[in-house]
Amino acid sequence: MNITSRQLKAFLLTARHQSFSRAAERLFITQSGMSVLVRELEDQLGFRLFDRTTRRVTLTEHGTRFLPIADRSLVDLESAAANIGRSATAADRHLSLGAPPLIAGKLLASAIGEYAKRDPELRISLHDGERGKLITMVAAGTLDLCLGCFLQPVTGVRRTPIYRFSLMLVEPVAHAGEASRPMRWAEIGERPLLSLPSDHPVQQVVDLHLQGSGRRGAPQMVFNYFETQIAMVEAGAGSAILPTFAVPTCLERRVAMHPLIDPVAPIELYQIVNRGKKLPAAAEAFTRFLRSYIAEWAEPWNPGC
Repeated sequence: MNITSRQLKAFLLTARHQSFSRAAERLFITQSGMSVLVRELEDQLGFRLFDRTTRRVTLTEHGTRFLPIADRSLVDLESAAANIGRSATAADRHLSLGAPPLIAGKLLASAIGEYAKRDPELRISLHDGERGKLITMVAAGTLDLCLGCFLQPVTGVRRTPIYRFSLMLVEPVAHAGEASRPMRWAEIGERPLLSLPSDHPVQQVVDLHLQGSGRRGAPQMVFNYFETQIAMVEAGAGSAILPTFAVPTCLERRVAMHPLIDPVAPIELYQIVNRGKKLPAAAEAFTRFLRSYIAEWAEPWNPGC
């Protein structure tokens, strides 16, 4: 059985007006078209709904019994469709983001606050977590998109570059030379360095460039988070080589920052999304805004990028 909502509407209007012509006017079709719809419904049901005369159209006994069923079914169908439509509209006005703690807390939080002034009706939720967990959540569809240093391709996930940062040396103010001047890798010398774990993608880029500059030896200490590195640099425990997206955090500490050159080491900030998931309409607009928002403060700290 393949009963359509249009057939039900044709039946209900005809029953109400007891006329194919007047019912056809309400449905904006011809009288013959209305008759076809009712006849198709009767064929589907296997019984006549109306007794037809030259003057009137009246319900049969079966038609009278079917009338409340058809009415209730159409009301339920239209109500369900309206509810789903409202849910779809609400979902399109919600954007769920994820990022590692430093990016979430310093880069995205302020960007979300600024974007709310432009689009106050968009609800943005933010989740902070480790790279592996964020990838899992994007792949599962729990998050619309994530930002981070996803430097290696991931199956089922599409990567899009958002902004190209670079590496910088962060050191205690007490031991800094000229504040915020660019520095060559060779100038790092034998400074005690605070690093991330060796399997971290950013640390692997750092180690590659340190080796290229002739630096050997183990780091002074190893930490899991950029924030801890920065705090320990301020405490005088050593220096750290970090991506320049850490600039907003460093500006809140008594540390000096030196963009590293010869060579410049680019660190791409990526957006990752589930290849099979349709993103909310607001995702593209927010991404465009985010690029320009980052560029406003980041460009001076990224020589050559």
